[in-house]
Amino acid sequence: MRNRYLAAGFIVFMYLLIGALLAGLLVAVFSGSEVGTGVAALVGGGLGAAFGVWRLHRTPEEERADDHLY
Repeated sequence: MRNRYLAAGFIVFMYLLIGALLAGLLVAVFSGSEVGTGVAALVGGGLGAAFGVWRLHRTPEEERADDHLY
């Protein structure tokens, strides 16, 4: 992706989706509560997004730089 901010947003969004999916499925399997599943999906999404931001922040600038391969 040419726009760094769009690429960063995409990465954070994907971590959000993965976190929400995994947390929601885990609670749905073990508890069966719809409310608990929804809460777990929200919390998992928030934690996933926070993890994505943390990963982007910890990645050195050289690795985030555009490599002009396209």
